[in-house]
Amino acid sequence: MLTTVVVVIAVYVASLIGYGVLEQTPRQFAFPEEAVTGDTAVIVRLRQMEAAQNRLDVDVLVHPGVELRSPPTQFTVRLSSWTQSGELIFVHDDLVGSEESTSFAAIGDPDDWPFDRYATDRIGIELFAGTPLRRVPAPIVVGGSINGWTVDSRAETLPDGVPGVQLEMHRTREALVLIAGILLVLLALPAAALFVAVETVTDRRKLQPPFITWFAAMLFAVVPLRNVLPGAPPAGAWIDLAVVVWVLVSLAAAMVLYIAAWWRQTRPE
Repeated sequence: MLTTVVVVIAVYVASLIGYGVLEQTPRQFAFPEEAVTGDTAVIVRLRQMEAAQNRLDVDVLVHPGVELRSPPTQFTVRLSSWTQSGELIFVHDDLVGSEESTSFAAIGDPDDWPFDRYATDRIGIELFAGTPLRRVPAPIVVGGSINGWTVDSRAETLPDGVPGVQLEMHRTREALVLIAGILLVLLALPAAALFVAVETVTDRRKLQPPFITWFAAMLFAVVPLRNVLPGAPPAGAWIDLAVVVWVLVSLAAAMVLYIAAWWRQTRPE
């Protein structure tokens, strides 16, 4: 008994240590040297990734340089989407103010969960100030983090000297480990149910009628477990066909076998 307790505690502690090792710290705002000394910069702060909607939500903030702090200046940030070959796709609505929220299209396939990867278009970001609007040179700073996602950014210069950035997203290692753990729990349900059902129907174990409710409880547990998966995939994703459907079928088969054993072993004399 003591050995079992020690093993359980060791596995629990090891899982916490493993999560701490795999966990990625939020990316700090890496200001270029000129921004640190007081120049203007545009900050893209990561907020949320909506994989099922192919959308990345961000906050766009203006870090004003010394020349724009007094008197107070009205800022306008103009966003534009570009192809990899440098062709303009469209211009977003202007963001007026020093802090606004917006979203970018995240190109990828949610059905590839949990190995889905996404990338934005090449996003041009231009800063304008004052009235009338005048363009202000401003480097782009990407920072923050999104739980369960690794976000990589690549700064580049688009046609006409427009500063740009492209963001790429994929799931973190700790999210993949957690997903694997939950899937193992899902697979353990039908394995245990089939073992009990087969042992009972072959008369190796005595029938326990209350176990029928145990099978039903496991059936009802499948969908909540599926939905608690990090970034739960859209209905009909490959994981449903490869795992969830077969878990449900196996649990239903185990319950039918157990009912058959009940029918046979409780037959009237």
